[in-house]
Amino acid sequence: MDFQIKLFSWPDRGNHLIMITRGILDVGGLEQVFREMATVTQSLLDCKVVIDLQDAVCNLGTTDIQAFANGRKPAAWSSTHKVAMLSPREVEQYDQLVLLTSGLSKQGFKIAVFYDSKAAVSWLADTV
Repeated sequence: MDFQIKLFSWPDRGNHLIMITRGILDVGGLEQVFREMATVTQSLLDCKVVIDLQDAVCNLGTTDIQAFANGRKPAAWSSTHKVAMLSPREVEQYDQLVLLTSGLSKQGFKIAVFYDSKAAVSWLADTV
């Protein structure tokens, strides 16, 4: 799994993190993405995060997704952050990410999955 990270901090617009991922996204890859996101945003408040998985291939089983989501605690990641995940176009991969974001939302995270980047940005900006 390969990813690029870009952090933007503007005094008048807030903090924004963009992660572009490529390759196979399995549980180990998820761990890596979330660990890196937590590290980069650790000292920030109200960070808006986009995790672009459109060029990744999701290979996540239901049991693995549930275990991953249940193992995350909002204390390790600021409750003021919002994360929008951009899904690959394949329905089964989108379904895997819906299960993941639903599980994380139940744990208290502000996270959602989208096909469309415009919808994701609108959600992050609270304009939907």
